[in-house]
Amino acid sequence: MHAPIKGIVFYLLLATAVLAQGRQVNIPSEPGMYVQTANGLTKIIGQAVTFQRSGSRLVSGVTAGIKSRKVNVQLLGARAQTVVGGEPTFYFIPAKQEADIGVNAGDLILLRLEEKKDRRQFEVAAEGAWRASSGISITHQIQLFRSEEKTGAYKLIPGLTLQEGEYALYIIRGEGMSPYVYDFSVNRSVQVKSEISPASVAPESSRPPGSIVLESDPTGAEVYADNSFVGKTPTILNLSPGLHYIRLFMKDYKNWSQQLTVVSRSELKLAAKLEKSD
Repeated sequence: MHAPIKGIVFYLLLATAVLAQGRQVNIPSEPGMYVQTANGLTKIIGQAVTFQRSGSRLVSGVTAGIKSRKVNVQLLGARAQTVVGGEPTFYFIPAKQEADIGVNAGDLILLRLEEKKDRRQFEVAAEGAWRASSGISITHQIQLFRSEEKTGAYKLIPGLTLQEGEYALYIIRGEGMSPYVYDFSVNRSVQVKSEISPASVAPESSRPPGSIVLESDPTGAEVYADNSFVGKTPTILNLSPGLHYIRLFMKDYKNWSQQLTVVSRSELKLAAKLEKSD
């Protein structure tokens, strides 16, 4: 291998190692739900779902079932105790009793809460003349990206930037255990410390971007880089060095996502094969 090529390979490996080291988070060993804040990781105290309220049987009956009778889980208070920014990162460690029966991050659902004057709620069932459903209403759910950072410790990132309002992570923990809710408020002005330590890499302004040549089959998919719309495929993305999340959305097709590390002055070709939705 020629010396210049060896130098480039060494630089790429070194940059990847430095970035990976800068992104390390000290994940607690104690079970629970945590959110990354400006002061590190903050634990969100969950609450068991013990109260559900159904809609009026009278109204449903008078309208011959045309107006659905809904069953909602209700949480006291107009606002949650925990406040996060619009792009929160969560870490979840199941308790031993949960882990023993297979509970993991795949059981968590991110949802937007309906806000009332003195409470918040979300639908878990509905029944009417034209429909009957059970489980979390799809209209309340938000896409959630999950990864296992180490054995039994999971990282959770919303699939889009959250608007200001009330949200919760909901989990059904198995037979004999009540479902749990980890509620939080979103305030877009809240600043969160970057996972990449500023001391570990050179300032962004002094490091030229890298490019990604992005194509999809079929073409015309909407492209989001770090939750910002940047165009449609095919396209070329010029991104700052570091970790980025690329997501593609297209009607009638399943969402596509890729997490990757961009190296300064590099060029990466990426082809996404989109699958038809069910």
